[in-house]
Amino acid sequence: MNRLRQEHRNIIKLLDALEHQLAIFDTAETPDYDVLAGIGKYFTGFPDRCHHPKEDLIFRKLRERAPEAAEIVGDLEAEHERIGTLARHFREAIQNVLGEVEVSRDAFDTVARHFIRDQRRHLQMEEERFFPLAVEKLTPGDWAEIDARITDEDDPVFGSDAAAEFAALRNDLLQWEEEDEAEESD
Repeated sequence: MNRLRQEHRNIIKLLDALEHQLAIFDTAETPDYDVLAGIGKYFTGFPDRCHHPKEDLIFRKLRERAPEAAEIVGDLEAEHERIGTLARHFREAIQNVLGEVEVSRDAFDTVARHFIRDQRRHLQMEEERFFPLAVEKLTPGDWAEIDARITDEDDPVFGSDAAAEFAALRNDLLQWEEEDEAEESD
């Protein structure tokens, strides 16, 4: 659970970075397209390949152990598919902008904000309903079984061996964190 919560904090940082780039875009300025492309690539890769499969394992075990609790969560696997589709639409919108396909600012902004809103709503549901139910209902044996089945893949942006293709995104995130820390210490 600690790893999943850390991944959620990292995802929130990326959503914050995306909102920052959209604020720039909304003023008719030029956002950092490397950052936008990195965010799009991240959300169409890491969550579906690594993050969601961990949650799906936990959810299947919760459904097996406490079906009534799993019903409170809903169909988590279908929700993961739905937000994966939104991530792909968002990435396609970025690729269209980068490929100089004519896309109105409003259309791009709508796709991006829909993506952000649904990602945040999804994370909130997991943090407020799914995770607490899993912690409450699953046994130490369940967690051991889940841990044995989870594959460990390093996060391409936040991991110890961050991928070079995400360097611009990671550098911007680190710079914003430093600026936030400097503001807090003033």
